[in-house]
Amino acid sequence: MAGMSAAEEMAADLRLAGPLGWTVVLSYVACNVFLVATTSADRGSLWPHVAGLAIFAAAAAAAGLAPRRRLTRPVTAVLAVVPGLLALLVSWDLPTDRFPGYSAWHLGAGTFVLFFLATRGHLVSAWCGMAGLVAVTLAWVGTTGQDWRGLPDLLLTHLSLLGVGTITGVVLHRAARQINAVAARARSRRTAHAARLAEAAERHRRLAWLEQNVRPALERLAEGHVPGPEERVRLAVLEAEVRDRLRGGALDVPGVVAAVRAARLRGVAVEVMDDGALSGVPDAAAVLAPIPGLLDGVTAGRVVIRILPPGRAAVASVVVETAEGTRRSTIGPDGAVDSPDTPSSRGGEHHVLARQRQSQPAVGRDDVDELQPER
Repeated sequence: MAGMSAAEEMAADLRLAGPLGWTVVLSYVACNVFLVATTSADRGSLWPHVAGLAIFAAAAAAAGLAPRRRLTRPVTAVLAVVPGLLALLVSWDLPTDRFPGYSAWHLGAGTFVLFFLATRGHLVSAWCGMAGLVAVTLAWVGTTGQDWRGLPDLLLTHLSLLGVGTITGVVLHRAARQINAVAARARSRRTAHAARLAEAAERHRRLAWLEQNVRPALERLAEGHVPGPEERVRLAVLEAEVRDRLRGGALDVPGVVAAVRAARLRGVAVEVMDDGALSGVPDAAAVLAPIPGLLDGVTAGRVVIRILPPGRAAVASVVVETAEGTRRSTIGPDGAVDSPDTPSSRGGEHHVLARQRQSQPAVGRDDVDELQPER
């Protein structure tokens, strides 16, 4: 799989890179500097060539070394204009009485930039840039009285080079798409395999817990053992914990489980529910950490601990219902607890134990949706 990741990375970044890439670009720039320096007899003024070399060096570095497989639209547009701009700067400074030869260095320089545009997949921009280069060259030939028969020798090599770049770009990008497709299938298989492993691990963990905690009690009952009052309480707590693991899987952490068990042994009716908001929280432990503290002081009544649905400002809520009233605390994604100072009793929003017990758990207004009465 490591080899697949490396191949995918290569497919996503078709460019010259590292010292070798800089060597190629700087070598080509140096070659053009050499051509300008050795053809001084064929040119009039130096500044158009110097300006053209500076523009070409920047464009060559951007075309060959810029990261990512595809260049941005502004960069692509600027690079496509560079060959025509070089031709405008240099062409009318070339000799008109003979074939320009190596003094027409700008043709190869512009084609070098367009070659990398083509290999990166910007075929339309590359050929538009070549069209601009050819158009300026034709204008130069027409306005200076050059022999039109020299045009094939002047342009054919550069058109052929761009054609090679176009074919190379098509082949490379087709291979890149195939590599990315294979890599995507590999990632999908890895994700599915990881999910299956996680499900199997969770299933084995739950089976181990049932084997350790529930099976001995069931075997004793099957053998005819009659539990005493204290054992009945423990069995009722154990039954509730089995139900908690089905209804509140996200709350199945040691600290919360121990606090809920201790509250139930004190005679508090505790219900837990998980509606999924915890899965989108970066630090789930911070959200669950305050829950044991909210249960410590409860010695009677009823408590509902709920992981709220996704999209709420709060992640979890703890509703404590006693004979004095109902207190609802909420826990944010950072673990901050928002709790009223004193219990409140508001008709229609909370059930109070002093009234007739309802079959639906005591919850706050934000907790009502998606809950149905237990039958």
